[in-house]
Amino acid sequence: MNQPYQAPSSNVAVAAEDAVYQPKMFSASGRIGRMRYFVYGAVMSIAFYAVMAVAVGIIAAVSGGLEQAQQGAGMVVLGFLYFAMIIAVLVFAVIFMVRRLNDFNASGWLSLLLLVPLANLVMMLLLLFKKGTAGGNDYGPAPTENSGRVKAVFWVALILWLVVFVGGIIAAVSIPAYQDYMQRADAAQQMEFSDY
Repeated sequence: MNQPYQAPSSNVAVAAEDAVYQPKMFSASGRIGRMRYFVYGAVMSIAFYAVMAVAVGIIAAVSGGLEQAQQGAGMVVLGFLYFAMIIAVLVFAVIFMVRRLNDFNASGWLSLLLLVPLANLVMMLLLLFKKGTAGGNDYGPAPTENSGRVKAVFWVALILWLVVFVGGIIAAVSIPAYQDYMQRADAAQQMEFSDY
């Protein structure tokens, strides 16, 4: 019998669980996994530093040198550019946090915990290490598997971050020790010359 008003008998929930989508970096909706969250943040940071370095270079070239750029209107232009870039970085950082929270079926409002001391440390650890919900959740289908490009950028950014982190620790220890050594060597050398 053909009943046009009968409810469908197929299970539509299964199709929604298996659905995936390709995340876009500058999208304000959807979900992103741990690796994409790290990669998007790294790309955003590198872009920020690259734009600021180019701006400083251009202003220094136009002003006749870095010292003149620090005294004139170049500093005002750099200040406005820096302020605009910081606002853009904050907006995208919040968008990435909300999308990452949505990945493990949490509300984006939890990103406000980053303003609370100590809770922000726990929140950052959750964002970086908590696995997302398998399949679809309240915030949409699961993101696709990470592409080779995302994995490559992840490893390059992680290695670069570790090199800078370890290099900073080594520099913080070795530079004062080297300066102390140089002062003692100069004092010893002056003592040798004063004997003659």
